[in-house]
Amino acid sequence: MTTTVNRAGVPPQPLHSWPRTTAPAAPGPAGGAQAWRNLRRFARNAPMLFQELRQTYGDTVRLPLGCFTVHLPFAPDDISYVLQEGNRNFVRGKGYDFFRIFMGTGLLTTDGEEWKTRRRIVNPLFHHRAVEAMCATMVSATRRVLDRWERENSGGTLDVVPQAMHITLDALGSVMFDRDLENDHDRVGPAMDRAIEAMVFRGEPRQLLPSGTPFGYQRRIRGARAELHDLVADIVTAHRRGSQAGRVDLVSLLLAAQDEDAGTLSDDDVRDELMTIFMAGHETIGTGLAWVLAELARHPDIQEAGHAEVERVLTGREPTLADLPTLGYVRQIVDETLRLHPPIWVFPRDAVADDVIGGHRVPAGESVFLCPYVTHRHPDLWAAPHTFDPDRFAPGRIARLPKFAYFPFGGGQRKCIGSAIALQQSYLSTAMILQRFVLRPAPDLRLDLGTLVSLRPLSGLPLRVDRRTP
Repeated sequence: MTTTVNRAGVPPQPLHSWPRTTAPAAPGPAGGAQAWRNLRRFARNAPMLFQELRQTYGDTVRLPLGCFTVHLPFAPDDISYVLQEGNRNFVRGKGYDFFRIFMGTGLLTTDGEEWKTRRRIVNPLFHHRAVEAMCATMVSATRRVLDRWERENSGGTLDVVPQAMHITLDALGSVMFDRDLENDHDRVGPAMDRAIEAMVFRGEPRQLLPSGTPFGYQRRIRGARAELHDLVADIVTAHRRGSQAGRVDLVSLLLAAQDEDAGTLSDDDVRDELMTIFMAGHETIGTGLAWVLAELARHPDIQEAGHAEVERVLTGREPTLADLPTLGYVRQIVDETLRLHPPIWVFPRDAVADDVIGGHRVPAGESVFLCPYVTHRHPDLWAAPHTFDPDRFAPGRIARLPKFAYFPFGGGQRKCIGSAIALQQSYLSTAMILQRFVLRPAPDLRLDLGTLVSLRPLSGLPLRVDRRTP
């Protein structure tokens, strides 16, 4: 019988008791004063910094970052080790501290048995049949935004980031809460933007001040949290009064679990779970869809191929679930966008005990950052990696790559629970936009990266939107 060993060369042992290894530290920039310069570069543009480090030092990099040390594995095998084989030793630690300001102890920020309990409760809403049943809601949410484009903006310029966020806010409000959020945009949108700004550490001293500090930044964050908590409280109250009786949505599942076992979920637990899934889903799906539209605008030949496919498949009607298998090129466009612009640009983990990644030591307590943005551009994995080419995802081609050459939704047991919802929404909305509009870059379009919760463009994505005549 073969005994499985970890990368330190020892049999698996109970967590917290793995031995210290003598493996060397990974190469990387110097510490000391340089660590603070690294932090400033991280705050300006972390993905580009990480890309430069891979080019300079290779596939495993040790990065002193202020008073922390971060390890950066870029090779698919090492990513697989962190997310799968060695996942018990890599938990959601300090990289999620700022998420907890808004999400508390929801699915995104917990580990171990608590996470398993939460995941079990919400699983029915993310079952493939439940996701498929959301199709009509997703189409309706997209239609409302596109109708407004026709009435108000056809032939004009739009920043498609807030437009995509509007689509996902409406769709998720319906499928998660069974509530139309159309009238809540004016208060929810700004609060969500402030929350997104606060949830990722960008090396700014003001982020380290106590939350009760009476300064402008902290006041804005407290106000955004209160606004979002009030919205969730209203939704939960409506469900308790029976306004959504008999319908299966996220709130109903959480409240049912609470009723079955009073010790399972408190009111705060319910609120944290709703905030987690709603905020994470709204931000990442919306950002991903906005990048799809930007790439279509920048590549008119690819956009025209998409127009031809939706015209042939849909013949003027709105898409249904049955159409998705035959909208192959639309799906390739979305998948290639997720390669170049993965909304979740980094997956942070902390090592519980000493370990080894890529032959290099990772001491207990230090962080590991998995960065799809860099791995998705790795020249050993992808030909012409910076070129937008949907044909990479033609049938059978992606299967030739190592598993974690492409991981826009993470992987292992902690893979994003909403990945199927995100893809279905993106495929449907992209098809509907291609069906009705021609997109062109606005003169002031700049693809500058903003590393918030998702990989948002800092200057927005202004595009010219023209009504399409088939």
